Amino acid sequence: MIMELKRRLIKITNLYFIFVLFGCAYYSMAGSIPPNIRNVSVPLFVNQTPEFELSEKLTNVIIEQISEQNIIKIVSSPDSDSIIDGEIVSVSDGPYAFNNNEQVSEYRFSIKVKAIWLDVSNDKALFEKDFSSFGTYSIDSDPSSDGIDNDNDGLIDSNDSDEFGDSRELAINVAINKIAVDIVNTVLSTW
Repeated sequence: MIMELKRRLIKITNLYFIFVLFGCAYYSMAGSIPPNIRNVSVPLFVNQTPEFELSEKLTNVIIEQISEQNIIKIVSSPDSDSIIDGEIVSVSDGPYAFNNNEQVSEYRFSIKVKAIWLDVSNDKALFEKDFSSFGTYSIDSDPSSDGIDNDNDGLIDSNDSDEFGDSRELAINVAINKIAVDIVNTVLSTW
């Protein structure tokens, strides 16, 4: 009797795990993308600011994020079902934190971007949205030895291969990465 109950319990448990496994395997974020959209192109974002190389960096990080998600294929513009386009509207760089002597100890680099995701075949915007983000930096410390996770990747100083060099440049990269992730997440959550 007890052995039979154990066998039934094992069968029920196995069936449950099979349903969960196949149910989760079937689910995908691609389901949130309109069915007529199989690919996307990401032309170079327009840079309306005096800051060099922002458009190249942002466009490349957006493409990397889409590739990492592996939800939608990236193609060149003439062949695309959709286009993620945008412009870097503004940047600002100003004091963020002060020390005990009321001198600036950290600066904040902020960036604002306007992005649009267009459905080419239906000639309509799937979203048009403003994004903003920031990164902080100090001119007094070296990001490779400051004991801070400057780029928010969970690694600190000597354990982080990309946490070195100019701290302002690192803050710019942090801000760009945040915006790129926000844009891709908005694409994936558009119904």
